Amino acid sequence: MTDFLEGQAYTFNNESRKGEGRIYLDAVWLLNILMDGMILYLTQGLTRTKTSAKRVMFGALFASIIVPITVYLPHSWFTTSLGKLFFSFVIIFIAFSFVSIRSWLVQLVSFYFITFAIGGSMLGIHYFLSSDVSFEGSTMITHNAGYGDPVSWIFVIIGFPISWFFTKWRLEHVSLHRMKLEEIYDVSINWNGKTAECKGLVDSGNQLIDPVSRKMVFLADGNVFNQFLNAEEFKQLEVENILSHFDDCSELLQSSIRLVPYQGAGMGGQLLVTLLVDRITVKTKEGSLVIENPLLGVQHHDLTHDRLYQVLIHPHLMVRGKSA
Repeated sequence: MTDFLEGQAYTFNNESRKGEGRIYLDAVWLLNILMDGMILYLTQGLTRTKTSAKRVMFGALFASIIVPITVYLPHSWFTTSLGKLFFSFVIIFIAFSFVSIRSWLVQLVSFYFITFAIGGSMLGIHYFLSSDVSFEGSTMITHNAGYGDPVSWIFVIIGFPISWFFTKWRLEHVSLHRMKLEEIYDVSINWNGKTAECKGLVDSGNQLIDPVSRKMVFLADGNVFNQFLNAEEFKQLEVENILSHFDDCSELLQSSIRLVPYQGAGMGGQLLVTLLVDRITVKTKEGSLVIENPLLGVQHHDLTHDRLYQVLIHPHLMVRGKSA
């Protein structure tokens, strides 16, 4: 996909006639598919994007098309910087689900960041080892005799995975220190015999507790409540509707609804509509944290534009331990 990946793949063979070159396109193409697939996989892990292995595979296949284009159409628009940028747009669209412009831009920037990080480390090592490298236009090539330069091919096949694992390890190490309480967890919410599976983020700024029952208040958006309620029932859970048309709600909702007073920054007193649910389970590496009969606050808008999480977890749950 990148100049670096193309360059490592182009191997020329000087045999009977001076200047005659031979390109082993099948080996080059396979190598690029594997590289692009690993880069896309790492991009998915860094951005925490929901996708499937099949989409990543198709994204890698599409990315590798740049190899025959560069070989057979070296002067086409796709080999220019603008063409490669457009190529990258399509790769991201194929490999990952489109949620919003913001998340798509994050995926694109992360894709290039990882590509440059891995490619840069390999170029640095290659330069350090003083391999026989030259440049033709914007493409790096290696000159050799036989089926590729053994050092060059071994370098790419072994060096790329090492650079990939090192980059992955460093990104994960940085994330552990950066996220801490902001780590995203798998969350299960049980209510009325139904279970909603979602992602949760620990909100250290959420100290909301019901002043009457002293229960913790979690917050969830429509992506969670739509797993329990239909559209009409969810609309009923607006403060105005509760105050004016409470009797129109079903008996189940009437028995579960609690109004919790709160005060936002720069705002007066407000009322938050919450549901008394049966159980909330937060799955962590150390084990599951379970809280019985907590309050789940209703948010009628997405908690985040890219929908990385749908629940804000009360920080007290993470302090109390395995159960609360």
